[in-house]
Amino acid sequence: MTANTGQGPTTDSPEPLTIKEIARLTGVSIGTVDRVLHNRGRVSPENVEKIQSLIADRGYRPNLFASRLSAGAVRTVGVVIPRPEQDFGYWRLIAQGMEKAARELLPLRLHVRFELFDRQSPQSLAQAFRSVADSDGLAVAPIHVKALRPLVDELPETPLVFFDTDMECQRTRCFVGQDPWTGGAVAARLLQLAAGKGAPLGVIRFDEDDEHLQLRSEAFAQAARAAGTSVHILAQALSAPLADRLDQARKFTASNRIGGLFVPNASVGEYAGGGTALAGYDLTPDNQAALTDGRLDFLLSQRPEVMGYETLLRLGRALLFRETLPRRIAMPLDIVLKENLAGHLERGS
Repeated sequence: MTANTGQGPTTDSPEPLTIKEIARLTGVSIGTVDRVLHNRGRVSPENVEKIQSLIADRGYRPNLFASRLSAGAVRTVGVVIPRPEQDFGYWRLIAQGMEKAARELLPLRLHVRFELFDRQSPQSLAQAFRSVADSDGLAVAPIHVKALRPLVDELPETPLVFFDTDMECQRTRCFVGQDPWTGGAVAARLLQLAAGKGAPLGVIRFDEDDEHLQLRSEAFAQAARAAGTSVHILAQALSAPLADRLDQARKFTASNRIGGLFVPNASVGEYAGGGTALAGYDLTPDNQAALTDGRLDFLLSQRPEVMGYETLLRLGRALLFRETLPRRIAMPLDIVLKENLAGHLERGS
């Protein structure tokens, strides 16, 4: 083994050859080496044997970055995402991660087209999807599954990544995000500890065509009941006026003597300050403020910036370098309290 001089890692094997090095060692031109490697053009048997023998002995690894740059073709990724200001700025955090990946991929001739849609409108999602459906690859937030699933099932074999929310469909796809079932169960455990033994818990179930939100709510109720805690469910529509939703929530917690309330999305900050232990999702600015002020007890973070970055980076590498997309890229579940909020914000900056 080569001695470690402190200049970097060591290896027992020589580095794979480059085309330039093969040409130097065999005494032929770079063009001759290229013709042998790609089996094109006429090369003397003697030179073919010299080049192939050296490659067999030392190995050759093509430079995919250089090959991509010389290819000249531009690849396009279509991103279908809600408007950044919706869901209390949650989608802006994902978009920021995507924009970072897009900047890194731009020199490799990968163009990213963002198509925004109204979070509350299935028709807007369908229109945005159709606008970019002919892209070389697609990254989609599949919120309105009834409107989106038929469109996805009609796609050709385009590399496809769902982010934030997964959706069952006939297409092979990658999902980047959290397990909603785990999130709901963790929220139940946190609120059981905060509310105390025997205190009933509540969960808001939003009337949304969003499988992710429904699974979080179901998991919360199932986990709490399995531990012997009674659970009450308040059905609401996010499109309803805020004053009406808050009035419903106050009456709901008071009449059922709720000790802890779970709001399964980023709207949790709107319900803060009601005197009941409260848990919800995402480090949006309003939720950070509520946590800092003590009006909100627990936030579950799914690292949206990292989610956006991984979504676009993995899709780009699949298109550029033919890397296989995994079925799932799991985002960690962070439990954020007032006491550790600063550390989470520093890590994300």
